[in-house]
Amino acid sequence: MTSEGSHKVKSDSHTQANFQALVDAIIPLTCQYAGASATVYAPGAIGLGIQDYVMKELDFSQFIPEDAEPNIIPLSKSTAILLDIGAAQFLNLNHALFPSSGFSYPCEGLFSTLSRSDRLRAVTLLDHLAVPLESLPQPYQNNPALVQVMMSSINQLTLFGYYSEWFGYGTTRFLPSNLKRIECCPLSWKMVGYPGPSFGYRDFRGFIMRFPHQKGRI
Repeated sequence: MTSEGSHKVKSDSHTQANFQALVDAIIPLTCQYAGASATVYAPGAIGLGIQDYVMKELDFSQFIPEDAEPNIIPLSKSTAILLDIGAAQFLNLNHALFPSSGFSYPCEGLFSTLSRSDRLRAVTLLDHLAVPLESLPQPYQNNPALVQVMMSSINQLTLFGYYSEWFGYGTTRFLPSNLKRIECCPLSWKMVGYPGPSFGYRDFRGFIMRFPHQKGRI
């Protein structure tokens, strides 16, 4: 298993681009309120760095045997390749020659060049196993259950990261758990009206239950 003590997510630009495109499609920049005088926008997942959270969680969950080869591919990298295969299948089924680029990243993968809606359609194709399973990278090759579990997991992890304290950890977010500190109030907490954790302050927590003394009687 990878070390939680890594201070930053080590990934190539292709993996970074695909995960940025993924979390952006799941939680894009949205208009929270449109009034006569001003428009307020809710930050998208990219604005809170949620792609780093998803990649970190995937790589940390990866079990690596002690006798494994030293050049084993991180799970985030193989998942980025998996997303590209889903994108290629989407374009093939829709007879599209050129993808509609929503973003432009250095060394971008095919998945990251799709529009937001098409990225989600590519993920759906993978979830439905509408891709040649024998052509997938390890550990997904001929492993349909893992492919479906991962498509569900990347959606859940994006939501977990967005509505958790991840952004609030600031410069300590990549440190071990015992060294992380909340440096600011996460924007998602303000959006949902969460006041923050309770550190043992006194509050009404129900009534004390009292039972009459039995005085030795059973």
